Amino acid sequence: MEKLEHKFIELILNRCLNFKKNKSLLIHCDLKEHIEFAKKVKKMANKMGIYDVCIHVNDLYEIHDYLKHSDIEDIKLNPLIDRSDWNTYAMQGGNILFINSPVPNLMDDIENEKLQKWLDLREQTTKYYRKNVSKYVFPWCIISLPNIKWAESIFGKRSDAYDKLFLNIMKMCMVDRKNPILAWDNYIKQNNYYKNKLNELNIKKMHLENELGTDLTLELPYNCKWLNLDKDAPAGKMISNMPSYEIFTSPDFRKTNGIVYSTLPLFYEGSRIEDFYLEYKDGKVINIEARIGKDILENIIFENKNACFLGEVALVPKTSPVAQTGLVYNNTLFDENSSSHLAQGRAFPLSLKDYNSNFSSKELLERGINVSDIHVDFMIGSDKLNIEAETDKGRVLIFKDGNFNL
Repeated sequence: MEKLEHKFIELILNRCLNFKKNKSLLIHCDLKEHIEFAKKVKKMANKMGIYDVCIHVNDLYEIHDYLKHSDIEDIKLNPLIDRSDWNTYAMQGGNILFINSPVPNLMDDIENEKLQKWLDLREQTTKYYRKNVSKYVFPWCIISLPNIKWAESIFGKRSDAYDKLFLNIMKMCMVDRKNPILAWDNYIKQNNYYKNKLNELNIKKMHLENELGTDLTLELPYNCKWLNLDKDAPAGKMISNMPSYEIFTSPDFRKTNGIVYSTLPLFYEGSRIEDFYLEYKDGKVINIEARIGKDILENIIFENKNACFLGEVALVPKTSPVAQTGLVYNNTLFDENSSSHLAQGRAFPLSLKDYNSNFSSKELLERGINVSDIHVDFMIGSDKLNIEAETDKGRVLIFKDGNFNL
């Protein structure tokens, strides 16, 4: 396991991030237990000649306790909430590594009003970061490391749950390969085949259907393109999500109609949302139903600027390495790479062929690219997901029974 950990750090520093322009690194941890891993990253970065390395922790358990025992009027900006260092590194073009580690259902006993206030305060400290993260003007990468509660939510209360999750993460990130960097470079070449096929079609409209009742029509902006982890980003070649098996673009946020059903639970900031559907009219969510977490989902969509509109449509075949494990990971980083998905909120300006960094928010909106403070993915893929596209070559079934049909 130590050997795998070492190879994982090498993959992160030598392939996922990009130190060519700026040799600085902020490491942000969700849990204190991952400080030791962060220190190992720092040690290897130092050996590479990278000495501006800062480790920052906003521990989820401490945040929970603070929210649980504080009256809502006493919840104020403090070091537990403040993430303004994200802005500092982003403004400088520095690298940011996020060590994600969800604790399922941790926030279930926190009132929605408190959760929303915490998120609002936190977002106030990351305005520059949030405005520019989907423009890829600075290098960033999200990885996940296990914790006991997360591991037990997947494998049950068994003594080897933590180790099993760790080994699964290493496998899904191809760290178990002889040369993980070469493995990812080879995968990118394969994935580019489907990305290029989608771009050649010049898709104007998509109709999504599955066995749960999804019946959704999306229109794409004029002059848009599909992206994957091989995107030509201003900050250079990097892998922002480790792992990443999706091909994605941004739909015209004004032109979504119909209904879509989730196929996997959504975990958002420690809360579970499950068995839900969203109904759209002229781009906007007009109706929400959920068996679990409806009030949380309503807060996400209706209490955040432009979160009632879509920002992403992503295609992931059921043959992806994450899907092939047959597990639900209760973590968007992995679940979105096992299933086609949509995202509410912030879109990807790079999905416009003529995008340049001088585009204002108004100009992006005029082109159909949603501008929002948040980006929340939810999974819609299934064994019966079919997607028909309206293209320059007529109607083409691009996705059939959960797999590419190109």
